Amino acid sequence: MRKNSLFVVILGLSALFINSHNVHSQSPDTDEKKFEVGGQFSVLHSPVPVATFTGIVCVRAPCPSFVISNSREAQPGFGGRVGYNLTNNVAVEAELNFFPNADSFSVPEAFKGGHKIEGLFGAKVGKRFDKVGIFGKARPGFLHAGKGDIRPRTDVLCIAAVSIFPPPAGCFETFSKTNLAFDLGGVVEVYPTKRTIIRFDAGDTIVRLSDRNVPGVFNPPPGILAPSFVIIIRAPAETTHNFQAGIGIGFRF
Repeated sequence: MRKNSLFVVILGLSALFINSHNVHSQSPDTDEKKFEVGGQFSVLHSPVPVATFTGIVCVRAPCPSFVISNSREAQPGFGGRVGYNLTNNVAVEAELNFFPNADSFSVPEAFKGGHKIEGLFGAKVGKRFDKVGIFGKARPGFLHAGKGDIRPRTDVLCIAAVSIFPPPAGCFETFSKTNLAFDLGGVVEVYPTKRTIIRFDAGDTIVRLSDRNVPGVFNPPPGILAPSFVIIIRAPAETTHNFQAGIGIGFRF
């Protein structure tokens, strides 16, 4: 529902502001300053999955079921942006963000940390007033995670990884993975001078995650005196919706 509503907003803004192009496109300030460059601070609210498994460890799947749940983490980062104003109301832009300490997994400690790189390219459509601009944005791209998936280790011989289900985490290591992303939302710009921009972004960063391994916690059945330990579970592909907000400064020339 949220995704459909944002699309309606974008389409409505496009129709309104493109029709007003003839009135506003002759602004000398904007016509003389087609290019924009800037930097921003951004926060991505990203899911961090963990699987919970309660049953008996067995030597061959299928075994008792498990549940994968997601917690949300606010992952701060920073980046840069370049853009070109086709008209007063329509611009194309590219943005790159770096999140230096962005967890993809909640357990174990060896799987936590890493970084994420986000790249977006698309359109910004709206209305530019004398001191303020209001826009909608639609920008496809990618989200690369330095620790985005888990695979069997190649430096050790771990028979448990192929003979026991669920396999223990010690038989695995993390590796990087890139997923498709789509940024859909809104932008408010403030113009302190003819050449400077203060920009506020908010929107839904939609990420398509392919099937992947995730760490989980094995809890022995009630009555069995055994400690909990970390295991690896195969998670199905899914599409996640992630709120992202940012604030930045830019320059027109």
